[in-house]
Amino acid sequence: MKRQSKIEKIIKEGFAPYYFSVLDVSEEHRGHQSFQENVESHFEIVIVSKIFNNKSKIDRHRMVNQSLKEEYLSDLHSVTIRALTVEEFS
Repeated sequence: MKRQSKIEKIIKEGFAPYYFSVLDVSEEHRGHQSFQENVESHFEIVIVSKIFNNKSKIDRHRMVNQSLKEEYLSDLHSVTIRALTVEEFS
């Protein structure tokens, strides 16, 4: 399974999102030291979920990063996270 699909599954199962998007931006890092051809290593993720209610920004990011722990152990290099409540998204 492609990493993007794995991340989407993790988000769906772990965050019951109202909305989410997972964008592979690995190609934008071509030429950087950590770039590897045909490896999904850099992502931009937006998650809108009620699970983030009453959570600080840092706690939200920790939750997302923790859910991706296994991916970080296998070539996931960088994730930009926007974690919002439904109210913040509206």
